[in-house]
Amino acid sequence: MKKTAFLAILSISLLAFSGLAMAYSANAQDTGTRYYVKSNNGILKAMFGVQHNFDNAFSTELTPGQQKVLEKLGVETEKVQLYQIKKPFCNNNGACEPELGENPSCSDCKGEEEPATERSCYPSTRKPYGIGMVNGGSGGLNVTVAVLDTGVDTDHLDLAGNIKYCVTKVTHFAPDSKNCEDMHGHGTHVSGTILANGGSDDLGIYGVAPDAKLMAVKVCDKRGWCYGDDMAAGIYYAANNGANIISMSIGGDSPDSQVLAAIDHAVDEKGVLVVAAAGNDGPIEGSIDYPGAYVKVIAVGAIDSSKYVADWSSRGVNPGTQAYSVEEREVEFGAPGVLVESTWKDGCYNTISGTSMATPHVAGLAAKLWQDNAADTRTHLQNMAQDIWDDGDDTATGFGLPIAPN
Repeated sequence: MKKTAFLAILSISLLAFSGLAMAYSANAQDTGTRYYVKSNNGILKAMFGVQHNFDNAFSTELTPGQQKVLEKLGVETEKVQLYQIKKPFCNNNGACEPELGENPSCSDCKGEEEPATERSCYPSTRKPYGIGMVNGGSGGLNVTVAVLDTGVDTDHLDLAGNIKYCVTKVTHFAPDSKNCEDMHGHGTHVSGTILANGGSDDLGIYGVAPDAKLMAVKVCDKRGWCYGDDMAAGIYYAANNGANIISMSIGGDSPDSQVLAAIDHAVDEKGVLVVAAAGNDGPIEGSIDYPGAYVKVIAVGAIDSSKYVADWSSRGVNPGTQAYSVEEREVEFGAPGVLVESTWKDGCYNTISGTSMATPHVAGLAAKLWQDNAADTRTHLQNMAQDIWDDGDDTATGFGLPIAPN
């Protein structure tokens, strides 16, 4: 059957079933779940609404009844993955991440309504241990790093001068879609590790590449939940608007098809380097999270100030030999991720742990050591890596800890 004839029959069928679909959706006991509908049919889009448009698919909220109707019509659907910014488990070789929202290092911070013009709090150190371990604290000029996360504190004295874009147009959480301000803290913390510049008074904290520019893309809500379709839309936005590097301290157990397709676009068509957290589900082998587990993404595990791997840092399926390689579900690097101090959502500072904190060290290094393209930069990072755990390409740190030359 020709495609045009099939679409005509499908449209008629959709109209016939529309009453049934609406009846299902009217059931008060049905709750919506976000799906990808594998179609670009206009009637379907009008009937169910569109969260995001993708090639040959769109995302929307479907009740169980609506999903059954589409199934009867032969329209393929796929659940959108719901990822979460997760804290690591407690362990004996690294303190747990504090409850998000606590700020033990700050007692006198700026108010939420008026941006601070003068410093009211100070970091415990201007150059955290992780910045020193990777030999960061300078560089990144003319490099743009997109941080897909919970937003950013746009008024933070150590970040404001480096923010190039701050967008929330790809996010459909309410009320988190109103602006790109960080109501969680995680996005601000990650951004600070990448490129905090110490502030105009030079009394604040420094990131790995303080001359880099930040593209903050809010794809997660204030609770740390992140839908795959929002992430995919954020990746497309960053790649199509000039990001050189994308940093995602987000993860989950399963891949999301549209997130992977967006990464393909970013890497293959736009030449973007993508870095993501390995996850906090260790020490089980193969516990690495997606999207970090995807072969086109640099996955980063967590080490402490003594270069010891945190038990909770997710492991890959690396071969453990001297034959270093990058394959699916492998950790590529280990970086500082235990008790990392960085910028926080209230204009001050916080110390937390996780592979989320390790990831921006590598993203910042990529900015500092940018080699004019993503592929060469990734190779350069591998060449700079120091073997720090089990000999060879181990499951916890892969190539090891990348360190910038002096």
